[in-house]
Amino acid sequence: MSSLTSETIVASTSGSGAEPGASVSREILVVSRDPEMRAFLDKACIVGNIASVRASTAADARASLRDRKLRVAVVSIESPESVELIAEIRRSSRAPSVVAVSRVATPELVRDVLCAGAVDFLFGSFRSGAVIERLESLFEPSEPNSAESPGIGLAAGVRAATSDGAPSNPALETRIISCNASTARVLEIARKVAPTDSTVLILGESGTGKELLARYIHENSRRAHGVFVEVNCGALPENLLESQLFGHEKGSFTGASQRQLGLFEVADGGTIFLDEIGEMGLDMQVKILRVLQSREFRRIGGSQVIKVDVRVLAATNRALKDEVENGRFRTDLYYRLNVIDLELPPLRERREDIPLLVAHFCERAMKQKGLPARQILPEAVDALTKFRWTGNIRELENAVERLILLSSGDHVTVADVEEHLGEHAIDVDLDAEVLPALTLDEVKKLHVARVLKQNDGNKMKTARMLKINVKTLYNLIKSLAIDA
Repeated sequence: MSSLTSETIVASTSGSGAEPGASVSREILVVSRDPEMRAFLDKACIVGNIASVRASTAADARASLRDRKLRVAVVSIESPESVELIAEIRRSSRAPSVVAVSRVATPELVRDVLCAGAVDFLFGSFRSGAVIERLESLFEPSEPNSAESPGIGLAAGVRAATSDGAPSNPALETRIISCNASTARVLEIARKVAPTDSTVLILGESGTGKELLARYIHENSRRAHGVFVEVNCGALPENLLESQLFGHEKGSFTGASQRQLGLFEVADGGTIFLDEIGEMGLDMQVKILRVLQSREFRRIGGSQVIKVDVRVLAATNRALKDEVENGRFRTDLYYRLNVIDLELPPLRERREDIPLLVAHFCERAMKQKGLPARQILPEAVDALTKFRWTGNIRELENAVERLILLSSGDHVTVADVEEHLGEHAIDVDLDAEVLPALTLDEVKKLHVARVLKQNDGNKMKTARMLKINVKTLYNLIKSLAIDA
């Protein structure tokens, strides 16, 4: 045994100690030589009323695992040996569940740690509450014993740490998974504006996580205990959208058999999220502008002015400046919405996040949908990072679920990716020098024509892959002179 012996820290409200070697039902191994990290983890254990055995070296950790029956180990990633230690712990006969922690992490490190067998990797500026929450879940009787489960590699859970502010409501905690610098900057601004009542406009392509960011802002605001109401402005015809937003009085139109409260009333004291606001018609924009200016409105068919205390968040995948210039969006509404604007980058510009997202979606698919545990091999993850992902994070999530469902072995391989994702992701030459020389319309034409060819001219299937409706596809074919 190393001369640096391990120490036992017993978390107890009474402050009484425990005999070395005594069986403690809630006892974990903490491996770290960093005094600051050890102090942080000790505090988390004390707050969570969890006993901890401290080890400064790998030798200490091995000795503690021999002497005690420990169900959980927390390993601070401080060197390559830390990753090797995780793999060694998982290979041991008792094989406790391992949670890795680190101040910083790269996508490659996350992949290596999870492939070594860690069930979780908390990194960045994570809170002690996140550590306690994860440890508590591992002590729950309903949690399957990871020692009895097949190796799940990247199907482990990742709580990426760029989004972990302290929500006003601890029961709520939306996590935005990213180690991308641009996304981190967006989240930094979101944290600053969240406690205010400022209107926020969230920009980004479909599937980039605009709704998730809106929920994150709400949960970190003083309105976190209030309701969060989401409205998809592009999914409803304008007359129905007006009724949904502002409500109506009984008899105000055919079918109005009773009074209905609008969603602005429902969201009173909370937050309303107007998704795809760029799809809203000009007449409806006038009514939304009035609510933003005065926080008051009338129900359809009503005379009473209704005042509400509601924060408005909005999102769109359209370039609203262009919509304003083309007369499709009101200038005054644009500036009223655009107090703070946050633009989420598309997944193709944050490829370093793909390993983290794959791990997260694997865990969620297995836990929430009961899908089998499969290990997505590192080379398969590398293959996924080369896809274009025109549908962004939403498309990636669907692709991961498809891989888990359709792959036959315990491992998802590169061959599985090529076989099962040929229709869902288009692999492009990222180093092609011809693309920058093309105009935007030429790139659109090239892409749409390629997807049409891939689908043998099937326009319904092509529209689904491009995440557009068939009418829009026909318009593109006509305006871009695509031979279809």
